[in-house]
Amino acid sequence: MNTLSHRLGFSPTKLLIVAGMLVAAAILMFSVANKPEEISAYPDSRVLRTAMQDGISYKLADDGNVFRVIDERGTWTWVDRIFDPDEMARQFIRDGEGWMVVDLESGQRYPLSKHFEDSFEGVAEGVDGLRSLIGEERKWTEFTLQSPETPEVPDYVALRTRILKEHASFLDASVAPSQLHSHTGEQSLRCVCPAKTSRMICTKASIGTSLIGFEQDDDVWFQAWFLIDGATRPMTLADLEGRHVKQSPGLRLMLFEGEYLGVELKALDKPKYQQSAESRVSFPIDRWVQVTMHAYLHPDRGHVQIWQDETLVVDEHGPTLPFAGMLYNNLEVGISAHAYGDKSAELYVDDILITTTPLRDIKQE
Repeated sequence: MNTLSHRLGFSPTKLLIVAGMLVAAAILMFSVANKPEEISAYPDSRVLRTAMQDGISYKLADDGNVFRVIDERGTWTWVDRIFDPDEMARQFIRDGEGWMVVDLESGQRYPLSKHFEDSFEGVAEGVDGLRSLIGEERKWTEFTLQSPETPEVPDYVALRTRILKEHASFLDASVAPSQLHSHTGEQSLRCVCPAKTSRMICTKASIGTSLIGFEQDDDVWFQAWFLIDGATRPMTLADLEGRHVKQSPGLRLMLFEGEYLGVELKALDKPKYQQSAESRVSFPIDRWVQVTMHAYLHPDRGHVQIWQDETLVVDEHGPTLPFAGMLYNNLEVGISAHAYGDKSAELYVDDILITTTPLRDIKQE
């Protein structure tokens, strides 16, 4: 049967077609043979974000288009379209204080929650357990296994389809419940990710849900237990993303320099919220580590805090949303990117929780 993510229109193939890129990425793609047409500047009320690149100003408008500003003439030229507001209006519907996502084929609506948790109990180990996690009962909607065996989007999408529909097994990457390690209960999520080849940017072994919904001015709390088995640390542990925008920008919980816990906003000039060089703490291996992240969501006045076990290691202010009004509707956990070294990485994840309820007393920190 089709996965819940496919029924909701969240397949990676469609994402590459429907949406656009954020400002910085769009700038890199801006290359035309002829002089671009200049248009009158939009009113300020329609501008969602202004960004500077190499001394040039770029504007993101509410119609999803990115423009380059021609200061000397007060005009704009088109660069790229980063999202489709009409598509968003059809697929995301306000429901009271929250949101619902619409299956565009059937018309069925699914609520986007501000609370999601899982400890990976009550299902089989291995690939059979992974199949049990995907669907409306557990509310995981996708998984990604990008590896030397499946290096491109069509490759790993085809593998996912074979695993879910044809009961195929894993190749060189895997993400599945396992009893090899657990923080509580009998199982955790085991992510095994091979090293990338020289032609790849990274490899991936992760699971995700597109049934969450966090927006501007929300306080998001994420907590999970992680165990790195062996000496190879992956680059990332979790991502909070907006899947209705091309390349799924958002907050990435990662290990900077392959060792130090922090957060990067995958958008604009990629602001990084890192530990200070004077007091930074290495992320341990071969033991369970509790990671807690608090993010106040705002395109300018955001706030990021990260605890490693009981220690507050990051407490920084800055953008936590790519642009005003953006919705984060996807949580990806596991190895969403492995780019360090030439050896495989093995990560275990347990007791995942994302919510708006405070998980730490931040007033006492």
